[in-house]
Amino acid sequence: MDIKQAPVRILQFGEGNFLRTFIDWMVHRMRQDAGYDGAVALVKTIPGPFSPDFERQGNAYHVVIRGRAEGQVVNERTRIEVISARFNPYEDFDGYLQAAANPELRVIISNTTEAGIAMVVTDQPEDRPASSYPGKLTQLLRARYLALGGTRASALLVMPCELIEKNGQTLRQFVLGHARRWYDDLGFERWIVEDCTFVDTLVDRIVSGHDPEARAQLRAETGCDDALLSVGEPYYLLAIQGAEREDLLPLRKAGLNAVWTGDITPHRLLKVRILNGGHTFLAMVGTALGVGTVRACLAHPALRPALERLYADEIIPALPLPADQGAAYARTILDRFDNPFMEHHLESIALNSVSKWRARLLPSAVDGAARTGRAPRLIAFGLAALIQRYTTVAGLQDEAPVLAAFAGLKDAAAADPASAARLALADARIWGEPLPAIPGFDSAVAGAFLDIRTLGMAAALERAMGGKP
Repeated sequence: MDIKQAPVRILQFGEGNFLRTFIDWMVHRMRQDAGYDGAVALVKTIPGPFSPDFERQGNAYHVVIRGRAEGQVVNERTRIEVISARFNPYEDFDGYLQAAANPELRVIISNTTEAGIAMVVTDQPEDRPASSYPGKLTQLLRARYLALGGTRASALLVMPCELIEKNGQTLRQFVLGHARRWYDDLGFERWIVEDCTFVDTLVDRIVSGHDPEARAQLRAETGCDDALLSVGEPYYLLAIQGAEREDLLPLRKAGLNAVWTGDITPHRLLKVRILNGGHTFLAMVGTALGVGTVRACLAHPALRPALERLYADEIIPALPLPADQGAAYARTILDRFDNPFMEHHLESIALNSVSKWRARLLPSAVDGAARTGRAPRLIAFGLAALIQRYTTVAGLQDEAPVLAAFAGLKDAAAADPASAARLALADARIWGEPLPAIPGFDSAVAGAFLDIRTLGMAAALERAMGGKP
């Protein structure tokens, strides 16, 4: 079925490279290999228009998969035509709500970054739209409930892809909180709890995003200039905690590496703490050293040893999993990071770094200190590098309260770095809630930040690794 005639069965909050190279690529595979007849509609999650390239290209784009898989070089390019509509609630809120009344709609998917699933108590039902993703979703679900009568047949599968623990259950909790505060309708709340299904997920694929060389090659070979082209690695995994719903998403029928399971915890711990934790550490330290990509970090004489020690000494021992399982996964991650066919830019990884650090590295610091009684030195150094970035680099992308807090620390960071680091650790505007008490951690961060300010990033990293005092 032509995508323009296909019913919209998936409403996708977010139009970025990851979802288009992961979920929408899977939808293409389901349409191609499993007889899936659905289309995807995009929802804008932050103010501003969609990229004009969606309109210019008729929502179609290419995904390039490059790397090694099972010892073989993979270099595939696929034209993805699964998106049939776009809704921008900031420009047409009524049109956004009308999308909820579509009886063919079955699935909600999102990736609004780790900071996106948050309870914003200032959101109101009359906002057009609510500022937060849970607020927008509550407004959408309310419109669907009123339009279709709150039947079991109108219920939705809600599948967030944000990298926070218990993402589906957390999202449901916040949606219910808004529903109770805004509408006082027990029937609506019952429909959310008993009929709609919110699942926890774990998503895993390294996506480098737009690649000028791949775009130029496509243009030279086909004449098509694709500004939405995205590049990803061959490896991918979608783990979903919940009862199998292949009737809604025939993932396994399409031969995809998707797992419906009763517990995604092992998958999540390995991926978030090792892959994503390593990414965030490299992004904070590597950008300060002038390194541009993850692969370049692996060739750097100081960054690769630091990453390997971070894994071996601080992250893997803190995992509530067998050590050999963590070590084996870390070896695969080093190979994936060193993919010569893909350039994953550190500046892309560094977007919204505060919530990423909190989700990816803080749990290892807490669990590691609980086991050893000591503050993890390299995790503390990575946080000091984050404070350095946020107090020196202009134009960063993050939540407004976070940026405002760091802006207020710039003078203090220059005058008294150690005290400024302690102030940053204690500022609830940055972390959203008090950081867990970790013995010696604030002193380790303050000392590392003082070293970065007085010695420079390279010498400070050497000291953190146990080199020159």
